[in-house]
Amino acid sequence: MDELSVKFLLCADDQVILTLSACGLQEMINKMILLKSFYLSSLINNSVKKKGMKLNISKTKVMIFERGESTTECNILKEDEKVEQVKEFVYLGSLFTNDGKRDRDIERRVNAGNEVNTRYYG
Repeated sequence: MDELSVKFLLCADDQVILTLSACGLQEMINKMILLKSFYLSSLINNSVKKKGMKLNISKTKVMIFERGESTTECNILKEDEKVEQVKEFVYLGSLFTNDGKRDRDIERRVNAGNEVNTRYYG
């Protein structure tokens, strides 16, 4: 049976990079920087550069999915700046946690629905 390997999740101006190791992630970030430099200097994407679009390091996060309570520290650099490591983040409305469990996301969604019902029905 064929395997499906997902390395990028893209939606509008958001991007998620999936790798098996910190070294793999650092390598992908370095490749992105090189590609960005190449593409931004080309005539096709020159308008992107003029509009000031760039990677926002303060919005860039790193998360390591692992079992249990322990958290592996990871030093990922983007142009000599350390990328913040987080234990959870919301992507396209879904809460991802470093333990890979979905219960907090489900609870969050149920609470949001209850809040809307309370406001609507008073």
